[in-house]
Amino acid sequence: MNNTDNNSISLLHAMYNEILSLKAGQEKAKLEMKAQIEELKLEMKTSIEDLNLEITALQSQLENTNISNQHTSPSVSAISSANTIRKPVSIFREITLKHIFKMISEDLGIEVTSNEKATLNMCTKLICDDMAAHPSVIALGPNPSWGSIPVALKKEMCARHANIMKDSGIDFTRCLGNWASTARVAHLWRDRHKRLQSHK
Repeated sequence: MNNTDNNSISLLHAMYNEILSLKAGQEKAKLEMKAQIEELKLEMKTSIEDLNLEITALQSQLENTNISNQHTSPSVSAISSANTIRKPVSIFREITLKHIFKMISEDLGIEVTSNEKATLNMCTKLICDDMAAHPSVIALGPNPSWGSIPVALKKEMCARHANIMKDSGIDFTRCLGNWASTARVAHLWRDRHKRLQSHK
């Protein structure tokens, strides 16, 4: 094998290595682009979910207003307005357990102990389990996101959550637009969705 052959082989090796390097770079670029696309999708989905929550709250608020307007006695309307508890922050996703516990303590006058916390967790889990078993949610496929669930069903389930909490001695029905129940049910559902997604 002469010098020309050796030079040709070396050149071929260099070209082959360059091709491998370019291919690896392309694969890396594809993965980065895919990750960016997924991130954008998640941001869009989150925005849509927040919008749906606001729509649900506004619908509930409108219904509450209509019910209040049907009362003929001013004193009844005044009492109803005085008992209403407004959202602590404007964005649903920013409502935390601290806000909920503060509302229970200050607005409902109930000391938040381990029993109250257990009641809230149990009622929220029960509603999420019931919603997961609903035919319209099952039809969405495994592990549907919060935003994909029909607004009417979410509204119905969150109203049930508020009533169950009230029956348990913690009156969530006083929350305007049912914000406390909606925030907790949505939070637990999103947590479940993320956990199941991470196991894929």
